[in-house]
Amino acid sequence: MKLPFGMGEFRRPEVHIPGQEDVAGVVNTVRENLPSPLQLAYYGGLGALAALSVIEWPVAAAIGIGAVLAQRAGSSGSSQARFEAPSDRTSE
Repeated sequence: MKLPFGMGEFRRPEVHIPGQEDVAGVVNTVRENLPSPLQLAYYGGLGALAALSVIEWPVAAAIGIGAVLAQRAGSSGSSQARFEAPSDRTSE
């Protein structure tokens, strides 16, 4: 197409359609990072309490974040070593 101020060019954009491997990888990643059904019920109940104004949303957020941090600290072995008493060592 010729325009008075130059040439115009239109191109069809290249679109990447994900394959089965891409979709399967995403689904597996999401499944690995989802909380358990019990945790989902807990967070859902916490959200419902905040939505119904039984508790304020900042309080619900603080409780939820505290629960996540406590769960992560309890599941990692390295953080447990921090809270154990130091072993008895004899100095030379």
